[in-house]
Amino acid sequence: MVTRVVHCKREAYDILIDRSTEMGNPFRIGRDGTRKEVIAKYREWAPKQPWFQLALKRIRGKIIGCWCAPRPCHGDILAEFADMEADQW
Repeated sequence: MVTRVVHCKREAYDILIDRSTEMGNPFRIGRDGTRKEVIAKYREWAPKQPWFQLALKRIRGKIIGCWCAPRPCHGDILAEFADMEADQW
């Protein structure tokens, strides 16, 4: 099953990944760069976090909710990593 990102107020989800959670993106559009830049920063930052591997196991194959979807967001990064084999991280 593929991990999928949805807007947390428009569709049902299994796990919330917004800034109120450890998986939230600490990099903000504007303050820390464009949408594309803050997503790129998250891609570099997240795998170094102590929660990362366990979180990916938890969200794999689930519907994850964020405020950005369907626009590009850090959730796309989480879904991408969650759907990879662990040795590809």
